[in-house]
Amino acid sequence: MKRRPACIVSSSAYNDQEPDVMLAMVTSSRNRLQRPGVGDVVLGDWQSTGLLRPSVVRTWRIFAIERRLLTLTLGNLTPTDLAAVDQALKAVLGLP
Repeated sequence: MKRRPACIVSSSAYNDQEPDVMLAMVTSSRNRLQRPGVGDVVLGDWQSTGLLRPSVVRTWRIFAIERRLLTLTLGNLTPTDLAAVDQALKAVLGLP
């Protein structure tokens, strides 16, 4: 299994009680950076998260993994990027 960056999208309350964590895929694909799709969030401050390249959070690519499989925390999204991910999740999930 290849290690890849991901963005935790499940709440702290969920993460504290469940053995799994909900993640959104993160990609540095040049194609996605140049033409983001619906639910894609181009990170404005990717360097502060510890990512090596400009990256996109793909909020429609959500998956669950066991917490024990998380190996490293790179960093946290800035408030601006976090708000953009939050808005994109609401849009793709049809939440108010």
